[in-house]
Amino acid sequence: MNAKNYFFAFLVFASYVLGYNYPCADIHFSPYSGAENVMFLQQGLEKFDQQIFSEPMVFSQYVEKSSSFEKLSDERQWQQKLKSSLFWIPVGASCVVTQHEVFGHGYRIRDLGEQYAKVTGYRMYVVSGVTFFDAMDRLTTSQMLTIDIAGLEADSILSNRLKMKWLQDGKIDGRQFPMYSFASLSFFGYATTVKKNPSSLEECWNDISSFLFFLNKTYQDSHLGYTRVRNLSLLNFLDPFFWSSMLAQAVYTEYDMAMTVPMFRFGPISYMPSMKIVLTPFGLQGYWEHFLVASGVPTYLYMKWGKHGENIYYGFGVENRKIFHGRFGSLGARLDVWHQPRVLFEPGALTVTQFSELPPNAPIPPLYSQSLLTEKITGVACSLISSYESTRLPILLFAELGYKTDGYLPGEALRSSPIARGGISGRF
Repeated sequence: MNAKNYFFAFLVFASYVLGYNYPCADIHFSPYSGAENVMFLQQGLEKFDQQIFSEPMVFSQYVEKSSSFEKLSDERQWQQKLKSSLFWIPVGASCVVTQHEVFGHGYRIRDLGEQYAKVTGYRMYVVSGVTFFDAMDRLTTSQMLTIDIAGLEADSILSNRLKMKWLQDGKIDGRQFPMYSFASLSFFGYATTVKKNPSSLEECWNDISSFLFFLNKTYQDSHLGYTRVRNLSLLNFLDPFFWSSMLAQAVYTEYDMAMTVPMFRFGPISYMPSMKIVLTPFGLQGYWEHFLVASGVPTYLYMKWGKHGENIYYGFGVENRKIFHGRFGSLGARLDVWHQPRVLFEPGALTVTQFSELPPNAPIPPLYSQSLLTEKITGVACSLISSYESTRLPILLFAELGYKTDGYLPGEALRSSPIARGGISGRF
């Protein structure tokens, strides 16, 4: 482990020790716990920045207090832009790389277990990283697909947690735009680097190329090409929060303020729709997302649908962390339901390690029967989310407890498993 890796390890460790934005942990350090921790790192640095340099106001509050917009001095604007380019961009990128590698690929490998794969190390730079692992003889191509997409899956979860945090606070801090943009558009970034369909493992040099290779070898009844993946990844630019956070960065640079989250308002309810395209172990899938805020409490709803070959898969989910809340704490819930193909743990005609031993241009037999590839399962995950705020100490305790059945759910175990997360937040 080199010096850079020690630095990233320190950042992860510090998030558990200091505590701020619900830093939390679960059994295998999932993308959900990772997202809270990298958000802690970002917000901890923002607190330090505010204490040393400024105390940003909310943009809407400034409008109420002033009839004209007085920009910062040219020197102060230059300082803000310098911080954005030389500090907040590398901070945001480093946090996303950590989320992608440690809490993405690393989590999925830890979740599968050492009988299938084992993490041997990480190599991380400011804007890129690699997760090294050993594939065991039992690792199937279906399981390998879950490892391939795990980094992008973790990035998507980080962008979702950021949006929920913005909605809870009612504002977007422009210093978080680099982190959000790297996380929400990582799929597009990876997709645009693939220039051809890989025909062998030697041509699988990033997550998307490896995904295409193993998907097309596993589901041989249908072919997914890099051009379609690249074109559909452009739809992720339809995310309104991406453009809102970009505007928030401009507001921060010009006025040193946070920006109120722009949303449609229907009486007491604020609403913003969004959409995204993601990868699953059985093909592409689209999400139609709905973000609602009532009485300062955000609710997240989504519907998802995808089709690859003969397989059609879909699901829906809802999350509200404060259905009931009072003076000392709150109680909420999360529900996910899906109907989809299985992640195959049964060995096929070839395992991942056997693929690496094949000579160039060797014929690939069908790995699984068509009936097994098209078999569907219906699954559900449900959890209760609670928080308790101490009246004597400046801490807030957080816990999520629940259970999920077999099946692929982003950020969760592939097999039937309890859901258990806990965290502590300190006010300072």
